[in-house]
Amino acid sequence: MKKNILFILSAALLFTIACILSAPAPPTEAPNVNSSIATSVALTLAASGQAPPGATIPTPLPTMTQSIPPTVTLTPTIALTATPSVPMASVSVNTNCRTGPGKVYDYIGALTIGEKAEVVGKHTSSNYWVIKNPNANGNCWLWGYYATVAGNTANLQEYIVPPTPTPSIPIAPSNLAAATACAGVAPNFMISVDLIWADNSDNETGFNLYIHGLISSIYPADQTQDAFDFPVGNGIPADIGISAYNGTGESAVQTIQVVCP
Repeated sequence: MKKNILFILSAALLFTIACILSAPAPPTEAPNVNSSIATSVALTLAASGQAPPGATIPTPLPTMTQSIPPTVTLTPTIALTATPSVPMASVSVNTNCRTGPGKVYDYIGALTIGEKAEVVGKHTSSNYWVIKNPNANGNCWLWGYYATVAGNTANLQEYIVPPTPTPSIPIAPSNLAAATACAGVAPNFMISVDLIWADNSDNETGFNLYIHGLISSIYPADQTQDAFDFPVGNGIPADIGISAYNGTGESAVQTIQVVCP
């Protein structure tokens, strides 16, 4: 009897084991957020030495990283300005052009704002450029103070300063005008005169003032007005004159008449 019962139990156990072995394996689930958090907590406890004895520390899943393409930096295109093949001069203020470096040399042209002229030489120590005359044939000397030169000037010829010319007689003044006021009692008056004139030359040393045909005062170069008094007779015109002079000579005297009363 005991042998029959043992046989039946053995047969049942073998049948159960066969069923278990033939059963399909359960599906494997993808790790979820909770398992990731649990893994992180387990690793933290293991690192701090607080994990329970015998606890199994799960292996963390690999972290997926996204590759970000590098940023492309664009380099701006630099615009190049063409350099003139020959040096060219321009000015910020209308500038005279002469036969040499300075006012003692004759005026023969001018470079005005907006014009350009080819530069053919230089005189470095006096800051002058020699350019093709914008107003006539040949070359002239341009003061560099108001000038800008574009182009390569390294190979320009250094010019020699020409001999200083003998100054010519200044051009006579013009456009004399006088405002007058008379004081006194006939026959003797004192007349007050405000005199103006136009300076037509650029090489004068000064101006001579004539009253009654005699030099009364001398003015410096570039002066164009003065106020003065002198006596006149009743109804008798008086001549006032102005001339320009320099070391070469004196211009013609320009005159105007005044009278009292």
